[in-house]
Amino acid sequence: MLNKKLVAGFTVLTFSALVLGACSPDKKDESSASSSAKTEQTTASSAKASNADVKIADGKTENAEVPGAGTIVMRQLYTAPHGDKSFAVVNVTLDGDKILSARMDEFQYVEKGDDWTGVPNADAKLGENFPSGNILVAKEENSKAYSAMMKDHGGATQTWDESMTAITNFVKGKTIAEVEKAVKDLDAQGEDAKVSDVVSGATFSDTKGYLQSIVDAAKSGMVSVGEKTSSTDLKEAMILAAPHGDQSFATVTVALDGDKVAATFVDEFQYVDPADFGGVPNSNAAFGEGIKDNLVLGSKYANNEAYSALMKDHAQATQTWEENIHAVDAFAKGKTVAELEKAVSDLKGQGEDAKVSDVVSGATFADTAGYLQAIIDAAKKTAE
Repeated sequence: MLNKKLVAGFTVLTFSALVLGACSPDKKDESSASSSAKTEQTTASSAKASNADVKIADGKTENAEVPGAGTIVMRQLYTAPHGDKSFAVVNVTLDGDKILSARMDEFQYVEKGDDWTGVPNADAKLGENFPSGNILVAKEENSKAYSAMMKDHGGATQTWDESMTAITNFVKGKTIAEVEKAVKDLDAQGEDAKVSDVVSGATFSDTKGYLQSIVDAAKSGMVSVGEKTSSTDLKEAMILAAPHGDQSFATVTVALDGDKVAATFVDEFQYVDPADFGGVPNSNAAFGEGIKDNLVLGSKYANNEAYSALMKDHAQATQTWEENIHAVDAFAKGKTVAELEKAVSDLKGQGEDAKVSDVVSGATFADTAGYLQAIIDAAKKTAE
């Protein structure tokens, strides 16, 4: 049975979440293979006994039914490509076995400071139980501050964003098999590897790990089916958002075909009891250390069964979390930003007796307008 600690403050289809803290910054140098050995000090064996047995829910989906070429598909997976103090959100947009685009961001805890920006709701209830003096940050949003740390501790010559962009540019237009070959080529180089010989512009010592994460997401990530289209020239963006209250945050990825939404992927992260939920990768290692009440950061999508049972038990939900978010994704497909903005306006205009499904067929989330607004925000980001 699900732990009843998770349900305080629950209202019909408006869910509560729990918050916790975590570990110190990951100071591994990401500038080169040779210098990484000097600065990489973390190993999985450093995990405390309290979190060593935590289950991991990374979203890996076996034997998923995925449309072939001609239909845009987004697949998302959670991985640990760089040490044990962070985890990555990996999103791959596919047309058959061809990678149209890849987006990746990493999350870790750092000491609070003026140079760092926390994830959405870090300054609200989500952040109330962070470790004293620490916040959870995304590396992409904090590329300047994180890159300064890379340079200071490992002599990095490029920013985090520059190396990550080189990696995602490298995989664009390639088949999954071609990226797998690049992973093998990097592996064959051994300890004296010069990453840029394989991936032009990349200097991360863990480039192989990032490429492997993209391959894994493309082959076994959670699935969001997009529009049928012959276009492979999509505009895409991944953003962070807070579509549902102040105790969780979301990653939202949107691909546009012209001015219409071709595909979306939305997931949320909150703090949960490991007795019932799996944590993100490295929750059983350094990333999970020092967590208040031994809680873990978990994905709602990857924990769909447990989270949906919670919704049903305490909010009388008639659909699963995944069914609801798929309804939101399906509604957004093929629509322009203006059409989505009208839907948000219609939802907000319904008043207290709102029936969400009157606007978004199949959806029952009380915060459906919030999820659609997050998709809108991501769609607008593609133009930047």
